[in-house]
Amino acid sequence: MRARRLLVWAAVAVVTAGALTTAALVATGSSDRAAAQTPNLLAVKVPTVRLRLVVSGLSQPLGVTASPGDSRRLFIVEKTGYIRVLLNGKLLAKPFLNVHGRVSAGGEQGLLSVAFDPAYPTNGRFYVCYTAVNGDIKVVRYTVSANADVANAGSARVLWTVAHHAHPNHNGGQLAFGPDGRLYIGIGDGGSEGDPNLYGQNVHVPYAKIWTMDVSSASPTPVLYAYGLRNPWRFSFDAKTGNLWIGDVGQDKWEEIDFLKAGTTAGTNFGWSYYEGRHVYKPQAIVRTRLVGPVSEYSHAVGNAVIGGYVYRGSAIPALKGDYLFADYGTARVWFKTGPGATAHILTGISQKLPNVSSFGQNARDELFLSSLNGKIYKLVP
Repeated sequence: MRARRLLVWAAVAVVTAGALTTAALVATGSSDRAAAQTPNLLAVKVPTVRLRLVVSGLSQPLGVTASPGDSRRLFIVEKTGYIRVLLNGKLLAKPFLNVHGRVSAGGEQGLLSVAFDPAYPTNGRFYVCYTAVNGDIKVVRYTVSANADVANAGSARVLWTVAHHAHPNHNGGQLAFGPDGRLYIGIGDGGSEGDPNLYGQNVHVPYAKIWTMDVSSASPTPVLYAYGLRNPWRFSFDAKTGNLWIGDVGQDKWEEIDFLKAGTTAGTNFGWSYYEGRHVYKPQAIVRTRLVGPVSEYSHAVGNAVIGGYVYRGSAIPALKGDYLFADYGTARVWFKTGPGATAHILTGISQKLPNVSSFGQNARDELFLSSLNGKIYKLVP
């Protein structure tokens, strides 16, 4: 994720695959990504949604989640190195986990995410991703203590370290369990700007990729799942279908949403840094066999850093059921899509209501939340 100078709103809708002409549509294996100029502006009924403040006074929250089956607790990731517990609506004073002394929290660095093992109720395991004091990206496993509100700080086991000394940005850092029970890990392209080392199309380095790991094995090892991603800051699996949605932060002109159906085999190439969105950015050697374009893109006349969200599977807002929500960090716009091929539309009730949107979140009932770096978390409600 990268904050950029805010750009003036232009009367341009988010461009999606469903809105393109046949000539401009980018399909798997396409050898060209022509720019789309005319979005689909068909009328759509916008669900009535508002934001309800859940908690404030946090230290740069980057996300909120729940452990499997726990409807009483929300776990809040603070960039500065703490995981806080919101128990029955009350913020507990003692952090669930404190790794503040191990974390570098400047710029895009920090404690970036947490993911609870699907078997957490029985094995008590959870996983965090953070940037260490030397800049390295670390994936670490912990267990909960006998107290459900406090982790066992001494249980840390580092599963993977990605050297990241040269530049402090484009760390990625998202962790999420897929429908196959494996842990998925997003790593950015190594930082600086413009992918100077061409890591995006290099399958032999850890950067610019989503990796997967069997954490049930005695020696969990990262395995490449998808590549050609600049900075997959936030991605999620649809709780019902298992489909994967990725918000990949762009370079200078285009932000994108990527999509893979559940069960897609490893090896998808999303094109960075040959492409930014559907547009040629830096011609270079590229394997096009499994090249896939974004299902949505928008220009920097609309926003400047995409925040991937979730497919809504809760029950409080029936009109959003099955829709994918995503946002923009700089402009605080929030969109919804009814499917991967559909046009994205502004969710007017909450769009531009919350500055510096850092992440979406989801509780045990699949209701959605928005986090802001200003220290507040809101719930999406009717």
